Amino acid sequence: MLGNSRTPCASRGRAVRIWRPRTRSATLDLMSHPDGDKHHFVPQSYLRRWAAAGEVRVVTIATGRRARGGVGVTAMKRGFYAVNSYAQDPSAVEKAFGSVEDPGKRVIDRIVNGKKGEAWPLSLDDRVALGAYIALQALRGPEQRRRMQSLQDDMVERETRLVEEYGAAKWFANHGMPLTDERARDAWDSEVGAGRSLVDIDALYHAQRIADGSDTAMNLFLSRYWTLVRFGTPSLITSDVPVSLNDAHDGRGEWGFQNAPCISLPLSRTTALVLGAVYPSQSVGETEALLNGAFDREVEGDDTWAKRLNARTIHNAEYELYFHPDDAALIPSELPTRNDS
Repeated sequence: MLGNSRTPCASRGRAVRIWRPRTRSATLDLMSHPDGDKHHFVPQSYLRRWAAAGEVRVVTIATGRRARGGVGVTAMKRGFYAVNSYAQDPSAVEKAFGSVEDPGKRVIDRIVNGKKGEAWPLSLDDRVALGAYIALQALRGPEQRRRMQSLQDDMVERETRLVEEYGAAKWFANHGMPLTDERARDAWDSEVGAGRSLVDIDALYHAQRIADGSDTAMNLFLSRYWTLVRFGTPSLITSDVPVSLNDAHDGRGEWGFQNAPCISLPLSRTTALVLGAVYPSQSVGETEALLNGAFDREVEGDDTWAKRLNARTIHNAEYELYFHPDDAALIPSELPTRNDS
């Protein structure tokens, strides 16, 4: 069972610095880089596990429409990671992700291509590499940027109510900026009143959040016990948000990296990784045992596993589902509606 209390995990993995961007305005003119602005928020190497002849099948959740999608143009947004600090190379951020993607991919290759008992449990180095890969994938997508914007909108709405109740001067004073009533009101109206964001939720801001949050996310993933699920036949789909935190009966966005009962990631059509609840280690020895896979297990996937994993994938997806051309039967005829995208 996903999130079963019998599946443990701990914390304190090795620190892996994904990347830290140079800070400057994130607005970049991409017209001079027509081939360098195709930025993938799901790695092409990952999507190829669901591809045939370089193509996957794509389902748009909002409409149910199915289409072919080349791996190179699927799960891609033009200029999504483009920042001015790297004007000579708009793909610098995505390329930097390669230092995490490549080691993670090699671990997944060994898992997917190995037989039961051959590649599991993972060594500590492989566990850290895969944990960093999962952390990057969990932080890099458009859904994360949407959530950042939503959080900022909620904050602005809350602070606006306080300003209306107590005055702009009080708000600025509480933030260490004493101003007269008139200057405070003018300052507030010129920024928030003009509909401007307090913070630009753009490529640079997102890249900084990835850099700031990757170690924390990875350590939280390493602090769980891991279950590898192997299927005898192709049974799994994936999506534009491959790392799933919520079960189908949960609210979308209900759980976070620390409190999610479990976290799942399809690794291929026939393998999936499930991270159980955070394991409450009581000693250094217990933590070391956890990190070295003492509590991990490898199980045979069945129809129940497949249905629940695919339901999680569909529930946590943002806009699109991806599947192998031979696996159309895995997509249900009715897809969930979205009221938060």
